[in-house]
Amino acid sequence: MNHFKTFSPVQQFFIVLFFLGGLITIVSLRHFTVALLWGTGVVLTLFCDHKKTFLRDLWKALKHPGFLALAVLLLWSFLSSIWSIRPLQTLKASLSQSATLFLIAVLFTHLSSFSQRSFSWVMELLTGLIFLSSFLLFLQIPPFFHSLKEVLGYGWSTLKPNVALLLSLSIPVAAYWHFHKKKKAIPLILLLFSFVLAYQMGYQAGIFALVIASIAAGLGYRFSYFVPMASAYLSAFLCLSLPFIFHYLIPLLDLKALWFTPNMSSLAHRFYIWDFITKHIWEKVLLGWGAAASRGFPTGGITIFEGEDILPSHPHNHIMQVWLELGGGGAIILAFLHFMLFRAIAKLESRAATAWALFFTVASFVILSLSHSIWHKWWITWLGAAAVLMVAVIRRSQTSPERDKA
Repeated sequence: MNHFKTFSPVQQFFIVLFFLGGLITIVSLRHFTVALLWGTGVVLTLFCDHKKTFLRDLWKALKHPGFLALAVLLLWSFLSSIWSIRPLQTLKASLSQSATLFLIAVLFTHLSSFSQRSFSWVMELLTGLIFLSSFLLFLQIPPFFHSLKEVLGYGWSTLKPNVALLLSLSIPVAAYWHFHKKKKAIPLILLLFSFVLAYQMGYQAGIFALVIASIAAGLGYRFSYFVPMASAYLSAFLCLSLPFIFHYLIPLLDLKALWFTPNMSSLAHRFYIWDFITKHIWEKVLLGWGAAASRGFPTGGITIFEGEDILPSHPHNHIMQVWLELGGGGAIILAFLHFMLFRAIAKLESRAATAWALFFTVASFVILSLSHSIWHKWWITWLGAAAVLMVAVIRRSQTSPERDKA
């Protein structure tokens, strides 16, 4: 608390507001994410002591190959409004995510300028936020207490996206305690809370993300160069070939039997979605149907068991969504992004840094491959902010032991 007193009264007010806003965001109103993080970016910029330095560092961040590749993908999405079946929807989505990319660059620039003391204070504040949010989310699970959201008429299953927010934030915070505080218990507890919440709420994407990411991190720690590079080639290959794989794989599956298998109907529904959109990808394989065209896509009224829509608001897979909406051109850019990200992880000097970076990246990609749209502003904004934290934690790590180039 002594460090808190060093802030001005206005800054102290905003810190309290951010904590309460973060609590509300994770526990209930996930769409408040955008306003919360934009407010953070604006306040940090207004109270920045060296604005010229900030602008220079911001421009440097925007010129980073990662941001440039994302900018190219967004430029392609803007161009897709020319041939989109919903041009205004395409323009709106493209503009919205362009603003999100700029916000992420702003947050990254500010976080990089924090002193080690201020950075540690912020991470410890976020740790308290995660533990308190976890407790309040547990209170809303029916086996523990009668869900507050059920009383309000929402239904407890709507908390699944909130668990995604908690999970994505828990990983960089857990990495901070491992790197900077040399603690093992707190990271384990943070990740265990995320897993238990995902399991209790039936959030299969979160469960798969944590399990697969744990395996990838373990292998990445042992083979700190080979595993990230293998992941780079594999993920790029999947970006370019997934519709072709589904074209031949899905007809071999008994989706009806899978649908009526306990706890597997959600996965079966996704296979039905991917089978449906694979057929439509071939119709506009080079250019796609236009960014964000998945929402309101013409399905001809096709439904599956229990009246489920064959294609809800999005394809529940970021690779398939890019192929459907942005065509082969977008898929090539996405493949380059995947490859570049994993190659950057392979270049990290510390085994622990490689493992944590793989954990966060693989968990994020698994969730993006099973749930949430790439145009969900609340999700992409939060995921981008969590990625900024992850990068900052690794960069500030003082541990850089010799790596095995296995």
